[in-house]
Amino acid sequence: MWVSIQNLVIYAFVLGAIYLLVSLGFSIICGVLRIFHLGYAYIFPVTIYATWMFMKAFGWGLVPSIFGMVAVQFVIAYLIYIGVIKRFLESELEMLISLLVITMIIEQLINYVYPLQEGVYLQTTILEGTYTIGDVVVPKQLMIGAFIALIMTGLFVLFFLKTRIGIAIRAISQNIYSSQIVGINVETLYVFTMMLVLIPVIIGTLIIAPIWTVGYDMGQLYMGTAILASVLGGLGNMKGTIMASFLIGMVHALVCFVMGEPKFMTLSALLLVIVFLIVRPQGLTRSESLW
Repeated sequence: MWVSIQNLVIYAFVLGAIYLLVSLGFSIICGVLRIFHLGYAYIFPVTIYATWMFMKAFGWGLVPSIFGMVAVQFVIAYLIYIGVIKRFLESELEMLISLLVITMIIEQLINYVYPLQEGVYLQTTILEGTYTIGDVVVPKQLMIGAFIALIMTGLFVLFFLKTRIGIAIRAISQNIYSSQIVGINVETLYVFTMMLVLIPVIIGTLIIAPIWTVGYDMGQLYMGTAILASVLGGLGNMKGTIMASFLIGMVHALVCFVMGEPKFMTLSALLLVIVFLIVRPQGLTRSESLW
């Protein structure tokens, strides 16, 4: 019993923190742009495969390849904003379909260029080996990743609460028309937000790359987690997303490490969200505010 409690507590923290990195960007996009970004899934495979492309096709080292990948991500995000989001901002159905189609095209292109037999693997391990905490064994990479997630989330919270740009973005999330009246350049901050949300996703993907399975369709699974955390937390509210990520992490830890049924992890999180929304449809927090 004591071992099960230790597993539950430690892995709820580790998984919740990783899920927070995965979900934070989606929540911010929902809160600022007020869109359900179905194109969010492409960010995960592009992080892996663009880095791999620079390493193998151009012979770059890991660090230059990561910087090259980030540049590619920024370009794709800008093109998506200009070509889809800005164009269909008042036509939600067309925008959602377009974002979904873009993700599918990117995924199939990756699968064509780098099929599974290519054996793509990024050595982005920060620390090898495991920690033994009580009776629980945890990969060092995941534990370090969990603390990086907390630091990254803290920096994002400080940015949105204390900086002029962050406060302006929060103002847009609350009332776009009032923000325009007081002189806030909404479009510039929209583009900035599209770039900003890439950071936690890229960091989270690079952390889990040496440990969890990578593939051209990996983004669908992680986007599903991001959607569940954002909806449970209160769509677009960062505070709620933080709480929801750790709650989902706790449920996954319970199902996987206590009950020993990892195949039910996704189902358990889905049931959690459905049951909670029946009781409290708005989620853990109000969705009217980014924070």
